[in-house]
Amino acid sequence: MTSNHHVVIAWEGSEKESLPLQSILRSEGYPFSVHENEEIVRIEVQIENESIRQLRDDVDALLVHFSSLED
Repeated sequence: MTSNHHVVIAWEGSEKESLPLQSILRSEGYPFSVHENEEIVRIEVQIENESIRQLRDDVDALLVHFSSLED
């Protein structure tokens, strides 16, 4: 039986700030959910992999995509 590792990355902010993040997640095919509570949007990204090393690489890749918004 193989083990499956997973990480959930959560982000919170305004709806306006969330739109570019959601666009990246959709275009890259990441599974995510969006929760809205008054003025705050919460995005949760679920990342899974059988390999802990590949999981780390997948998380790193996601953070690189997000950091591209800072440029």
